[in-house]
Amino acid sequence: MDGLAGEDMPEFADPKTKSVLIVDDDESMLNLLEILVRRDGFQIDLARTGDEALEKLKRHQDALILDLMLPGTTSGFAVLKKLRDWKTPPPPVIVVTAYVSHKEVAEVQKDPNVALFLSKPINQNKLLEALHRVMKTKAPEHKPVAVKPIKTEPPKDEKKGKA
Repeated sequence: MDGLAGEDMPEFADPKTKSVLIVDDDESMLNLLEILVRRDGFQIDLARTGDEALEKLKRHQDALILDLMLPGTTSGFAVLKKLRDWKTPPPPVIVVTAYVSHKEVAEVQKDPNVALFLSKPINQNKLLEALHRVMKTKAPEHKPVAVKPIKTEPPKDEKKGKA
């Protein structure tokens, strides 16, 4: 091989072509996840309950970020169970939850649809790396923001030595 551009290199999709359904009943967590995932270029859909998530999963979603503890009759556990029974392959699931100390969690970690299990508070880098990995997308380069020091001058009265 000549080493031409693109040879033996995996093809990565543009995150803008991929949709992520984020499911969490905690509004602040939902907002944080939305900001992080949108910043990396993905299309976003949001759900606050398991029932709402199942309804939105009727439309194509490339990945699912799912909290296990959700209000109403359909928990995150129930969403995962229903996904196992689907006739078509479900999207890969990234579980993000504070619920980490029960035997049910061990079962969730073995679920074939779960690509990653993250406990809250989340590690943002692990979450985004997992999303890009399961959707075969290229992560954008986040350039650090340069912060210039603010020059402050003392008030004019202080310059002249007034007391």
